[in-house]
Amino acid sequence: MTTTIVALTLIVGVLTFAAGAFLSSEIATRILRRREKEISEERKKLNAAWSYLREVYGVKKPTRR
Repeated sequence: MTTTIVALTLIVGVLTFAAGAFLSSEIATRILRRREKEISEERKKLNAAWSYLREVYGVKKPTRR
């Protein structure tokens, strides 16, 4: 009887841990996708701004040294 209770408690604990790990990984994945989307949108805006500056004013991008 005691062995059964201990075994069931361990099984429930393992399942709870696995569910928590799965949920945290899903949340982390969603956050990363959202950030990647925001970064992508920002890059599009910056590229459009540089294109405009190059066309209209002849500005060149600074080079990295």
